[in-house]
Amino acid sequence: MQLAGISLLPEVQPSRTPFWRQVLRGISQCAFQANEITALFFIAAATLFNWRMGVAYVVSVVIATVVARLLRGNAELLGVGLYGFNSGLMGLALANFFVPSTALWGWVPVLAAVVAAVTVAMARWLKVPFLAAPFIGVFWLIWPLAESMGLQKIELGAFPDAPVAFVAATITALGSTLFASTTLAGALFLVGVLLSNWRHAVVALIGAALAASLAAFVGAKGTAINSGFIGFNAVLGAIATYVIVAADLRLAALAALFATWIFAFIGRYAPAPALASGFVLTVWVILLLGWLNPRFSGERTRGRPQQ
Repeated sequence: MQLAGISLLPEVQPSRTPFWRQVLRGISQCAFQANEITALFFIAAATLFNWRMGVAYVVSVVIATVVARLLRGNAELLGVGLYGFNSGLMGLALANFFVPSTALWGWVPVLAAVVAAVTVAMARWLKVPFLAAPFIGVFWLIWPLAESMGLQKIELGAFPDAPVAFVAATITALGSTLFASTTLAGALFLVGVLLSNWRHAVVALIGAALAASLAAFVGAKGTAINSGFIGFNAVLGAIATYVIVAADLRLAALAALFATWIFAFIGRYAPAPALASGFVLTVWVILLLGWLNPRFSGERTRGRPQQ
């Protein structure tokens, strides 16, 4: 691994990545990176916002990596940390949405393992990118069962109105991808991505700025915008589209706007937190449109005589 042209860690084939690097790369995959230094910035962002979230984040990715290895997950995916991504999000979400308790700390490792097993299964059987679907699906399943599991939900309340602070909202949206809604966390997130891939950092900023602009235009509550709550799906949608679909700023911008709208729609009507569903559905829709496009445009029949 290189940083600014300087080799910090020896290059290694994904299939031969040591365990500790698999874990760190799994932590960095929360922004679709596979970079150990990026992971350190992400850990710092989550921990400085809430030390419990930082602990749950790291513990969840460690357990996910162990489970994926035991279940004989794909060595290439293990090497780039993809089996840790969903469990890391689960750890962050549990510490964010539930009151700290003995029960909570008992469920963190259990649910990290469950999400990891689902991730391994989906990676083995699905041919489309499942993104954060394992985390979202498991979290939505446990949400109505929280009380019976001994978990107490944190009452977050409604967002009051306030003037929109555009710059702060843009940076905070970056941190909110890790459920850490502060400008410091956003700045650490941005630096972490920047050290891994400067283009991805620019795409993330574009996504956050577009989400804040759209939300302000339609009259969303200022505190919802400033907290990054509205923008984090746009950040993830823009980066994921740029990385998975095509390195195209136009598609990334479209994904940011679409993810913001889908997230707002689900957040308004769903009985559980919308989480990262906006960005997941957005990437799936873009992939579907890409599959349909040649058929819709008639490219498959090009060159044939007209009937």
